[in-house]
Amino acid sequence: MFWLFQLQHFSNYMPRSNSNDTLYRQWLLLSKIPRFPRHITAAELHTHLENEGYQFHTRTIQRDLDKLSCVFPLSCETQGRTHYWYWEESARLQDLPNMDVATALAFAMASSYLQSILPEMTLSLLQPYFKRAEEVLTFNQQSSLHNWPEKVAVIGHGPELLKPRIDSSVRQVVYEALMKEQQIYAIYQPRNKDKTEYLIHPLGLVNRQEVIYLVCTLWNFKDIRQLALHRFQQAELREEAAERPESFNLQDYILKDCQFAYPLSDKPIKLQALFQRNAVIHLYETPLTKDQTLTTQADGRVLLQASIVDSQELRRWLSSFGSQVEVVGPSELRDFFVQEARLALEQYKIT
Repeated sequence: MFWLFQLQHFSNYMPRSNSNDTLYRQWLLLSKIPRFPRHITAAELHTHLENEGYQFHTRTIQRDLDKLSCVFPLSCETQGRTHYWYWEESARLQDLPNMDVATALAFAMASSYLQSILPEMTLSLLQPYFKRAEEVLTFNQQSSLHNWPEKVAVIGHGPELLKPRIDSSVRQVVYEALMKEQQIYAIYQPRNKDKTEYLIHPLGLVNRQEVIYLVCTLWNFKDIRQLALHRFQQAELREEAAERPESFNLQDYILKDCQFAYPLSDKPIKLQALFQRNAVIHLYETPLTKDQTLTTQADGRVLLQASIVDSQELRRWLSSFGSQVEVVGPSELRDFFVQEARLALEQYKIT
């Protein structure tokens, strides 16, 4: 490794009796120095070394830094009597142990899937790793993993919709407010309504079918809302701390409460639906629920029974089967589909 060679070369100038400790201390120093725009002082580095069991004077660390900056792309800014050290922004990523092809592949694929859900600041800090991953994959073109991204894909249901445009300044404010748990003042364009001013308490972000939603509360109200980021016209970060409901948990909100399925009932219903056999085959391999049962009927159709929350998402799913499904119960759900069938007949003017 080029980095290790540099450290070993540098340690030749140090007393031989302490060469191992010196090499390790310098390696620790380099590993604790952040990349610009973050920085660290010699005193803070001294604390890190003390936590590793080293007892060196801060002046020793300062001398190391001065000498290491002659070999590595390290820079220092001075404010008063304090020196702030950092790796230069353009410094090539040095990794010990070296990034292998499998790790590089993970970073390369993560780069494509994380762009929409990570704050710009975090993505900026990850760029050296993404760039290093690209270098490793380019250098190891003979590896069987090199072309792996071309051999796998993730797809959703139905036609793939184009991503709506999100104002970059809005995205930055929302992500920063969520990280710092601060309020947001925003001008928002609800669907089919006039623009509205909101005071927002951010709680979480959810990426659903190419749309990013901010889960939040508004003003002093306790009910939880979902705001699509592409409908924000303007956003401003406020200094005031955001209020967070004590019992709120984003994963429970999504999974247990099924809020992104847009529930129509508080408690699960006992769904009963008759499917043509070819339409229900996939449910034998990928069940709708854990308590699902599939029972073949005398006419060849298959009766699905499952406990599930009635929701807009469930009704869209059932509608997607068209004439291949008959909803049997509960009666309220059956009545809904009977009415939908009547409206469809009127739409197509079929008698």
